[in-house]
Amino acid sequence: IYLTVNFGSCRIDIAFATAPGGDFFDPHRQIQDEAMGRKPVWSLDYYTRYFDVDTKQVLQRCFHSMYPIGLFEDVLNDNPDLYGPFWVTTTVIFTTFVSSSLAASIVAYMHSTPYVYNFGTLSFAVFVLYSYTFGSAILVWASTKYYGCQPSLLNIINMYGYSMTAWVPVSILCVMPYDIVRWILVAVAFALTAVFLIKNLYSIIARADAKTSRLLLIGILIGHAIFAITLKLSFYSNDFRDAANDTPT
Repeated sequence: IYLTVNFGSCRIDIAFATAPGGDFFDPHRQIQDEAMGRKPVWSLDYYTRYFDVDTKQVLQRCFHSMYPIGLFEDVLNDNPDLYGPFWVTTTVIFTTFVSSSLAASIVAYMHSTPYVYNFGTLSFAVFVLYSYTFGSAILVWASTKYYGCQPSLLNIINMYGYSMTAWVPVSILCVMPYDIVRWILVAVAFALTAVFLIKNLYSIIARADAKTSRLLLIGILIGHAIFAITLKLSFYSNDFRDAANDTPT
């Protein structure tokens, strides 16, 4: 590509080199894309296809994440979405904050002290849940790509996003005053989601020739355990026993 600039009697020719097949700003390619229904990556229309799912599909994927029979990629059927992972994770954030705040308000009532909502808890829940769901998916994708597993980032995001489904009922039930029950609920959710993630991610990691790639499963499991313990200690640990002992009879 040549550009000629004239400054009076001075003429400057500027040459721009383009990489082979470089057509990022090619207007003819843009016309072809529009004619074939393809949208440029910088347009909002490009991402609408990842939200083109109905309620039945989302519920089916949520169900399969809690009942991990078969591979989740078969359920996705080459049609991963971002709607489900985002809203399932957002629902967990909401239920976690509400149940944690409700439990804390009950403890405050039993202590006969006023309760003030701590919105720092909400901010921390947003950070923990979104960071784990999308951050872990990106790390796993990058790691498997390094080993040549040819992973799909959207598929892995769907695995992590829909695996959050099990934490919705657990976060609601953890408002119960019995800490041992809360530990059991967290352990059940951890085991269920760990089986789902390990089973489906192993099918991707197994594509690698290097046997050391299997070590990724250990890292995935450790990260998942840290996530579960963080939820338990940060949001499901209101102590009702001291409050019950302080209640006048």
